[in-house]
Amino acid sequence: MTPTSSYTSSGTGRRSQEFTPTSALRGFLSHSGRRAADLSPGYERVWEHIAQITDAGRGLQQELVMTSVEAYPARPTRPVLNAVAASFELLHTAIVLRADADGLRGMARAAHAADRVPSGSPQQHDDAAVQGAIAPAPGAVEGASGSNPVGWADRDGSRADLTSAAGDLALTGAYRLIATSRVPETRMLRLLEILDESVFHAAAGERLVAQVARRTQPVPHDKALDAIRLAIAVPCYEAPLRAGAVLGGAPTAHVTALATIGRSLGVAHQLTGELRAAAGSPDAAGEAGSAGASPVLTPDRCTVAGVLVEAGDYAAEWQALRERAVRQPLGDDDVAHARDLLDRSGAARSVARMVDTAVRRAKDTMAATDLPPALAQSLIAWLERETAV
Repeated sequence: MTPTSSYTSSGTGRRSQEFTPTSALRGFLSHSGRRAADLSPGYERVWEHIAQITDAGRGLQQELVMTSVEAYPARPTRPVLNAVAASFELLHTAIVLRADADGLRGMARAAHAADRVPSGSPQQHDDAAVQGAIAPAPGAVEGASGSNPVGWADRDGSRADLTSAAGDLALTGAYRLIATSRVPETRMLRLLEILDESVFHAAAGERLVAQVARRTQPVPHDKALDAIRLAIAVPCYEAPLRAGAVLGGAPTAHVTALATIGRSLGVAHQLTGELRAAAGSPDAAGEAGSAGASPVLTPDRCTVAGVLVEAGDYAAEWQALRERAVRQPLGDDDVAHARDLLDRSGAARSVARMVDTAVRRAKDTMAATDLPPALAQSLIAWLERETAV
């Protein structure tokens, strides 16, 4: 009998092998949207927003799960794999949505502060810089911060509250996908532990991200690195690799090694995004000439490069750019100035060395662990492709 999944092929008469993690996730979100519409008219638009943020991502988390699980022979049937891979993709969506909600609340506080303080006063600038600087999307290279459908929030109320609710629903959906995946019980318990550890780390990372983004004084770059590691690398890179290995019945030593490898991959990937933005890469900076899309040039992101600039001789100039970006989009001259500061301060070169260190740590761990050759080759190819500037 051909295996089926309740969110993929059940009732369609089609073989389960035709389905992928993407189709499994879309099936789950469509099903949830129909349930929402039956429960309360308009509620389905929250689920539409979750689906839009998910579709805007690159599917990296499900790719990491599948790359890992397919290297081991004891993997379960395809519908089970699809559901687990979809779960970690939905976890990423939840993280993006929660960060978006924090960013929206920060912008609201900044606007209220500006309303209370006379225009042009020094206090207005300070309040806006501090209260508006809450990271909107850790790992936004994967997500779509600020991409809510036109009119969605206007019809339903507070954007921040609804985005936060969407994030909570996405998170519960990630747990539900694993719980209903029909994975063997012993592996399910380990998968749920990995998911729980991811959420625990992500929450700690969100707190650090907010502290770094709200900074009024220079902070150690290690603190920004810790924020990236906790908020992004652990839940979005380490966890999917570990989950795939557990799902495939990998030895414990391999699962442990993949945790280190995944964390290194995540740090290297995020820091490469900063370097691409500093170099003016369209992939990192968004539309050409748009400073607002660059993760390094906006004030509401936790970036190691920005922290490094502020710790040196160019701190005042960088801080002025951050404060100006809170009040209005930066122009082309501001963009060029920021990139010049990143170069002259040595911040870009320091970040490049950190990327090299993370890549070397990942490769050394692979070499020392005797991973399946196909898995090691896939991860090395991914590293070389995704960390090129």
